[in-house]
Amino acid sequence: MEKAACAHCGQDRVRCYERKDTGRRFFLCPECESVWELEDDLHEDTDLYLSEYLLTGDPAKDWAIITPCA
Repeated sequence: MEKAACAHCGQDRVRCYERKDTGRRFFLCPECESVWELEDDLHEDTDLYLSEYLLTGDPAKDWAIITPCA
């Protein structure tokens, strides 16, 4: 994967993450928690955030159910 700077905040690189419960992969900026689906253009801004993407109802648990892709 190309190392793309976050198009939303520009403060970090977008990285691949995976949900531990479903195995579903997505791209995430760890700095601002912006999310892109695998098919999205990482060079375009997104309005989707980790808490909205995971829909856990508890943003404090969001990081506990994801892991960086291998």
